[in-house]
Order: sequence, then structure tokens, then C-alpha cells
Amino acid sequence: MYVAFGNRIIDSKDMKAEIEENSEFNVVKDMTKGSKRDDMLAFNLSISIDVLDRIMKEDYDEGDIDIDNLTEDELFDEYISLAEEVASDLEEIVPEEGILDIRAYKWDTSDNDIKLVIAMTHEEIGENKLRDVMKRLITQVE
Repeated sequence: MYVAFGNRIIDSKDMKAEIEENSEFNVVKDMTKGSKRDDMLAFNLSISIDVLDRIMKEDYDEGDIDIDNLTEDELFDEYISLAEEVASDLEEIVPEEGILDIRAYKWDTSDNDIKLVIAMTHEEIGENKLRDVMKRLITQVE
């Protein structure tokens, strides 16, 4: 689907390819059409627990927290926040003058990954409109 991004037109298929080639995320679904706007890109993403474990082990090796001693709830919180933190690196891929909103919403134990939704638009559209669209997208995946 083609999206107006400032004075440019972006194909959501191209953005999907960029995300998959330049990050640890897999695009589960292109949700751009579900945003019901012609100026926003949206994707349902997943990131493997193995990738998050590797990152956490690197981070925790520097500290004195043992991830093996975390409760399931604490581990869930760590996975969700780390997935969102890693997804924020996707700002590097977003076209110039773009803004994004990221929400991790599920630990899918059957696929052994964390599911997220990311929405992006041109900064002229604004944070408020982006948040409104994110609310709609989250209800579509839950």
C-alpha cells in the first residue's frame, strides 16, 4: 500500500523489507490498511525470545542481576520493555522527519517471541494522531 509521507510516497512493502533486512524483527503483518489512514505505516512485528535473552545476558553480565532468578512476571516485564527499546532503534530506518509509536503487547510462548505493533508517520501529522491510530491498531491485534 502506498502512503503519503510528507512530500514523498512510500510503499509499505519497501518499508517491510527495510525492517526485516536491517533489524532483528520479523514482520508478522502489514497493518497499514488497518490504520484507516493514507499517511501512516503500521506493522505487527515479532522478535525472538532468544534474541532478547542474548541482549539481556550481555546487559546483565555488566551488572549483578541474574536473569535466571527472575520470576515469570519480572521476566515478562523485562522482555516487553526490552522489545520496545530494541524497536526504538527502528528510528534509523524511518524516513527523515518521521515519528513512530511502538507497543509490545504479547509474549507468545507458542512462537517463543514478543509481539509488537509499530506505527509511523510524518512529523506534520503529529504525536496525538499517531497515538490515536496506535490505540485502534492495538485493539485489532488483541
